[in-house]
Amino acid sequence: MKPLTKPVRVLIADDDAILREIAGAMLKEAGFAVQSVASGDAAVAACALRMPDIALLDVEMAEGDGYQACTNIRFLPGGADLPIVMVTGCDDTVSIDQAYEAGATDFIVKPINWALLTHRIRYVMRGARTIEALRFSEQKNAALLRAIPDGIFLVDSEGTIGHCFSPIEGLPNIAGRESESHSLFDLLPLGNRGHAMDCLSATLRGEPAVFEFSLEGKTSSIRHFECRYLPNSGGQVLAIIRDITARKETDARIHRLAYFDALTGLPNREWIREYVAQVLSEARRRHRHVALLYIDLDQFKRVNDTLGHGTGDALLCQVAARLQGAVDQIGIDGVQGQIARLGGDEFMIVLTGLRDATHAEQAAERMLTEHAVPYWHASYELVVTSSIGVAKYPEHGDDVQSLLKNAEAAMYEAKSSGRNQLRVYDCAVSARALKRLSLEMELRRAVEDSSLEVYYQPKYAARSLELVGGEALLRWFHPTRGQIPTADFIAIAEETGLIADIGKWTLQRVCRDMTEWRASGLAPPRIAVNVSGRDFAHPEALLKIGDIVAQAKLSPSLFELELTEGVLMRDAEAGRRSLLALKEFGFALAVDDFGTGYCSLNYLKRFPLDTLKIDRSFVADISEDPDDAAIVRAIIALGHNLSLKIVAEGVTTQAQLKFLQAEGCDAIQGFLMSPAIAADTFVEVLRLAPAAGIRDAAAPIRQVGSLGGARARR
Repeated sequence: MKPLTKPVRVLIADDDAILREIAGAMLKEAGFAVQSVASGDAAVAACALRMPDIALLDVEMAEGDGYQACTNIRFLPGGADLPIVMVTGCDDTVSIDQAYEAGATDFIVKPINWALLTHRIRYVMRGARTIEALRFSEQKNAALLRAIPDGIFLVDSEGTIGHCFSPIEGLPNIAGRESESHSLFDLLPLGNRGHAMDCLSATLRGEPAVFEFSLEGKTSSIRHFECRYLPNSGGQVLAIIRDITARKETDARIHRLAYFDALTGLPNREWIREYVAQVLSEARRRHRHVALLYIDLDQFKRVNDTLGHGTGDALLCQVAARLQGAVDQIGIDGVQGQIARLGGDEFMIVLTGLRDATHAEQAAERMLTEHAVPYWHASYELVVTSSIGVAKYPEHGDDVQSLLKNAEAAMYEAKSSGRNQLRVYDCAVSARALKRLSLEMELRRAVEDSSLEVYYQPKYAARSLELVGGEALLRWFHPTRGQIPTADFIAIAEETGLIADIGKWTLQRVCRDMTEWRASGLAPPRIAVNVSGRDFAHPEALLKIGDIVAQAKLSPSLFELELTEGVLMRDAEAGRRSLLALKEFGFALAVDDFGTGYCSLNYLKRFPLDTLKIDRSFVADISEDPDDAAIVRAIIALGHNLSLKIVAEGVTTQAQLKFLQAEGCDAIQGFLMSPAIAADTFVEVLRLAPAAGIRDAAAPIRQVGSLGGARARR
C-alpha cells in the first residue's frame, strides 16, 4: 500500500465568480485542494495566513490587481519560492513583461483552455520542485564549501581571480565580489610571486603544481599555506589554498623529538652525525681542521643509584648548561663549537674553524676545568669529573664514522687510565680498544662454552703448616694467547655484566669438584670463593648462591665467601644486611685484600665476619720494610681482638713465614707453599697431605708436580 500524499493546494484569485467556480471544480476533480478569493488583497491575506503550493492570480481585479498582489506575496515569509501563475486576457508583450517583472512564474491567457489547465499547473509545479531541489543542492554545496578549510579560487592565465568558491581565514574575503578585479598574486608575499607565476604557467600546460608560502598572522605568529594548482577547462586554473600551519608545527615537533634530547634540549646523536658530515664537507673545501670531543661523566651511575634519577636528570641539565657556556666562550680565532648529548651521561662537542689542531686540546682542558667546580642540587654538593677523548680531522679520520669511533676510543682510554683526564686518539688507542673488544667477545664465548677453569691455591696453618683449605681461582687458558691475566678478564666481566654468569658457573664447578672428592672418600676442606660486587648488591643473587650449594647437597660451612673492602663499603648498612643473610645460610665470611680499602673499624666490628685476609702488597716487604711490618702486626692484633682468623696472602719466602708465625698469623697461602693448581692436582694434595707430615707440608706438592704438567706449575 502506497503512503498517502497531501494534495497540492491551489489558491485562485479572480473577481469573476463563475470563473472561480469552474476552475475550482476542474481542479478538485483532478485531485487538487482549492481555495478561492475574489481580489488581489484577499490573495495576499490568504497567503499570509497559510502559504499555498501554487497561486493563480487574475491580472485585473477591483481590489488589488494581480501585479500588485504578486509583488506583495513575494515579500511574505516563504513567498519568494511560491509558484505564481498570472491569468490575463492580454497576450501582448508588455503585459507579459509586466507579469514577469512583478515576480510571476508563468502566465495563462484567457479564455482558459480548461482541459489543459491541470496539465499546466502540474508542469509549473514540476518546474518549481526542480528549482527548489536545485536551490537546496546549491545551499548544500555552499555549506560544504564553507566547511572545507581550503580556499578555492578560479583564476585565469594572468592570475586574476574569476570566482572565489570558498574563502580562507587569513586571506582577503572576496566571495561575492566578482565585480571587483583581484589577483591571486596579491595574496602572496612578494618573494613568492615569481615562483607562483611559474607554477601557474606549468599548470596551464597541463602539469599540476604545488608551492608553499608564509604570512605573518594577526598576533605576529607565522602562518604557513600550500597552494595547489589544478588545470580547468577554458584556459583557467583551480587554485586550492590550504592552511598547513598545524602540519608545519607537527613536523617541527617530530623533528625535535627525532633530533633533539628531551631532557636537556641539546641536539642528539642523529643530529650531530648529520652536522659532522656537513662540517667535514666544509672543512675539505676550506682546508680547515675539525675536532670531536667525546665527553663521558665519571661514575655518574653513583648519583642515580644513591640520590635517584630525578637528581641525576637535574645534574645532567646543569652539566649541559655549563658545557654550553664553556662552548660559547671558547672564541679562539673564530673557532665555533656545537654541543650534543649522545645519550646517558655522554656528550659531544664539535669544534670547527680550527686553524691549529692544538686548539682542540686547549678546549678539552677547559672542559675538564669546568667540571672541577662542584654542582649544587637540593642541598647536595656534587663533584662530577669527566673523561674526554679527542679525535681530529684529517689526522684521525676523514669521515663521520671513523671520527666518532676514534673519539670514543680515546675517551675509553682516558677512563681506563684513571678518569678525569683527556686523551687524544692515536693508533695505539685503537689497537688497545680493538684488543679489548676482541677479548670481550672471546670471553663471552669462553663463558658459553664453559672453557674457563677453576684452580685451587692450598691454604696452610701458619704454625703447623697443615693443609686447612684452599681458595678457588679462575683461570683462562686461551688457545692462541696463552693464559690471560685474571685481573684483565674479570674487569671486562664486571663491566659487561658477565660476572654474574661467571660467578654462578664457578660456584657450580667448585660444588661439582667437592662432590667428587667426597665420593672418592676424601673429606673436602673449606674452600674460599670470591663473590662479585654485582652479586653482593642483589639479594636474589645471594639466594642463588644458597640454592646452588643446597642442590649440590653440601654444607654451607664448607664454603668461605670472600668480599673486598670496597664492595662492603659501597653501602655499609646494606652490606651488613647482606652479610647477615649469608651468615644465616651458614657460610663463613672473609674480607679479601684487607688494608687496601677504607673499611671503618666501627663497621668492621659490626660485620658478622670470620676471617681477615692481609693483602699481598703488605706481606711482600714485611722482612725489610718496618712500616709494612708494623701494618701487618697491627692487622693481626686487631683481627684477634675482634675474634677473627687472619690469613696472609702472597707468602713467598721463609723470612715472611717466620715473621707471620712469630706474630701469631693463623693461616698462609702463597708460592712458598704452592701456586694455584688444577682440580685433579689439588685432589692428590688432599690425599697425600696427611701422610706427608707437619714438618714438610710442601712434600705433597712435589710428589704430584708431575701430574699437573706445565699448566700446574703456572
